[in-house]
Amino acid sequence: MSVTLSREKGFSMVEVLLAMTLLVIIVTALTGYHRALATRFSLFNQYRQLWHYAWNQSQLGGNTLPEGWQLNRMQTMQSGCVSITVTLISPLGRHGVMTRLHCPVSQ
Repeated sequence: MSVTLSREKGFSMVEVLLAMTLLVIIVTALTGYHRALATRFSLFNQYRQLWHYAWNQSQLGGNTLPEGWQLNRMQTMQSGCVSITVTLISPLGRHGVMTRLHCPVSQ
C-alpha cells in the first residue's frame, strides 16, 4: 500500500452498514408513528363532524346534510316543549344519537 492510502481516514464498511441499518430502522419507526397519528386524526375529525351535524340537525330548523349521510329525526311535543331526537349515520358507518329539549322562555 502506498503511504498516502494508509494515512487516509474514513469510515469502515462495518460502520457504514451499521449507520445505514440504524437509519432504516429510525425512518421505518417514524413512518409507522406518522401513520398512526394520521389515522387517529382522521378518526377524531370524523367524530367531530358527526357531532357537529347532529347538533345542527337537533335545532328547531334542521339544515341539509352532505351526500352519503343518513338521518332519522323524531320530534315530539310535551307540555309546551319540543323534544328532538336525531340519529345520524356517517358515510363510513359511525353512529351518533343526540336528544335536545327546546322549551319556550317563560315570561
